[in-house]
Amino acid sequence: MQAGLYAALFEIGKLIGSDLDPGILLTRIAELICQLIDAKSCSVMLLDAQRKRLLAKAAYGLRTERMHTLSFRVGEGVAGWVAEHGEAALIADVADDARFQTLPGNQTPIASLLCVPLIARGERVGVVTATAERANAFTAEHLELVKFVAMTIALDIENVRLHRVAVTDPLTGAYNREFLAQRLPIELEGSNDGDPMSIAMVDVDHFKAVNDQFGHGVGDVVLAEVARRLRSAIRGGDLLVRYGGEEFLVVLPKADAGRAWEVGERMRQRVCEKAFDAGDGITLVLRCSIGIAQYRRDEEMGDLITRADVALYRAKDAGRNRVEVAP
Repeated sequence: MQAGLYAALFEIGKLIGSDLDPGILLTRIAELICQLIDAKSCSVMLLDAQRKRLLAKAAYGLRTERMHTLSFRVGEGVAGWVAEHGEAALIADVADDARFQTLPGNQTPIASLLCVPLIARGERVGVVTATAERANAFTAEHLELVKFVAMTIALDIENVRLHRVAVTDPLTGAYNREFLAQRLPIELEGSNDGDPMSIAMVDVDHFKAVNDQFGHGVGDVVLAEVARRLRSAIRGGDLLVRYGGEEFLVVLPKADAGRAWEVGERMRQRVCEKAFDAGDGITLVLRCSIGIAQYRRDEEMGDLITRADVALYRAKDAGRNRVEVAP
């Protein structure tokens, strides 16, 4: 076990020092924890900017759950209890623990689990949870191993979280315009070397009517749901940015106009595929219009965005809820 721990810590050290995407980094750490203690699954959840809710940032071994929907309020479920109290939990059989909550749609059987807090600079920043399909799967030694790993990685993970908070919109979790201003020129420069690149401008149809009729609180819930649906439709390397108000911009590396249209159409369909429960008995059917523009060699960033915006308004003028490509 000790040799395995040293190997895992060595691998984690290399991962932390790399320039991997944070999601990929945390997923690999979750995988290493599974291997270390023979767990069926492992997830890493971090507190949001308000430190009121745990959001899943990576998971390994879960079957059909949508990882980005995994979330607990502080104090809710085992993970929320650990985040609230800053204490680890070792549960031999979840059926005997009132803190355990079965999530809707959860199809990974869980009989036992352990959960440890991530503590950096004296503050709780998240939790690591490992689960197994059989009862009594984890021992006190397993718990101490995961606590040691969590202590080793907590500060680096908090630095990743702080960076992520600095470049993301707190409402939707999408990147913000400051991040776009930093990242898009890099993508354009890479595209000058030969790979195609496109962007998509996405606007929620009739969003003002939602705000006017139901209030900005419901409007915020709608924007968060639209972002979730868009994120589930784009490719792994694509970047979702909240551009302003009800408008999103998606950076589509290695996509010509045709491929970008396919991603845009998938986003449109995902947004409107089923009605959305906004709470308080409010059910909405969401629609969006999308404008696509493929990058032209040596084109200015502002010109590319303007062409996508023009294509977006062509989609609006043509009846909305459609995808248009800039000529």
